[in-house]
Amino acid sequence: MTSVFMRGRESDMLNFAEVDQLETPCFVLDAQELGQNFDDFRHALEEKWSDKSHVAYSVKTNPFPWILSKARTAGCLAEVVSDEEFNLALAQGFAPCEIVFNGPIKSRDWLNFALNNGTYVNLDSRREIEWVKEYAAATSRLVKVGVRANIELEKYCPGETLFEEHHGRFGFSFEGGDFARVVDELRAFDEGDIVVSGLHMHATTRSRSNNVYRMLARYAARIVEECELSLDYVDIGGGFFGGGPLNVGAYEEYVFTIESELGKVCDPDKVELIVEPGGAVVCTPGYYVGRVVDVKDILDERYVVTELSRINIDHEMKKTSYNLTLHAVSSDTHPSQILCGYTCMDSDRLCELVDAVELSPGDIVVVNNAGAYSMAFTPNMFIKCPPAVYIKDGDIIEIERQPSFVRPPCGIWE
Repeated sequence: MTSVFMRGRESDMLNFAEVDQLETPCFVLDAQELGQNFDDFRHALEEKWSDKSHVAYSVKTNPFPWILSKARTAGCLAEVVSDEEFNLALAQGFAPCEIVFNGPIKSRDWLNFALNNGTYVNLDSRREIEWVKEYAAATSRLVKVGVRANIELEKYCPGETLFEEHHGRFGFSFEGGDFARVVDELRAFDEGDIVVSGLHMHATTRSRSNNVYRMLARYAARIVEECELSLDYVDIGGGFFGGGPLNVGAYEEYVFTIESELGKVCDPDKVELIVEPGGAVVCTPGYYVGRVVDVKDILDERYVVTELSRINIDHEMKKTSYNLTLHAVSSDTHPSQILCGYTCMDSDRLCELVDAVELSPGDIVVVNNAGAYSMAFTPNMFIKCPPAVYIKDGDIIEIERQPSFVRPPCGIWE
């Protein structure tokens, strides 16, 4: 058996003995590395900001229940963007006050539940503002909410955002004055008592650079000053890079950068800093494993069909290469092999393997760093049922979710 580790260190990858015992296709989650990532980010916050800080795991990145349970055990909050995610977090043992409720699609019922129970609520739509005012008027309670800000990040970080020709679509525009108007509207509401106690700054970028978080923190500080906010917390958002032994120190650099700007106006001992990592903690502990099903040559092109699928690890269909480990019987190489998925979509081509070990049916392909936005986008049924999920804890690998099978009826159909 020839094992080819195409990127990274062999010691960080699943070896043949580990993957050969698995029911494929499957995902494998490394419990020790995931726990270490959670702990490392929390320690970075405590060291560079203060104990008044929280890691809020981004549930949408990978909502597998075992991961949420692991996050709760590590002392994380749960960051959710839908009613369904909120319910899932509760089911995994998070108290409502340990949940950050984001996004523009909150329902009225779940928003009211969150306000009743001390959840961190960051408003992101006009209807939520109206609902909060109605809630405040009906309950006569002090209502504390956060508001999500939208800044012209592409202007300040050229080429680093996802939509260079358009603005980000979330939050209320700071430069356009909408954010200040929302704050003033909530403050001026005289039928109830509403306090803007939080500021949410999340923005998704291409680069994930420290420069992005410098600008987010700088504008958070500016918003605090110009809007005269007295905050309980600043939620800087997610979108970080990091995790695993090859990225040691990345979390500390992010928090140091944030503190260098935000700390000018917010006292770390009085204002809580929240970060919302998803891929930065769950990407490196995840593996996607499948066997080669068929190999065929069509004229001058070789196609390798596997049990894997691009739709399960690249929902935007943008990637052109992956961090792979190949376990093959042959030690020969082939100049070009197009690695394909199981779906009947011609676009289900993961990548081209150039001068790689020659694959044949039964060989094993492992996609490393596959923990983020992979299982989250694996549908309940798209030609095949969801794959098995295994947990690796040291040298022990145990199944957490059994694979689903569809078996044919016995005998002759009449």
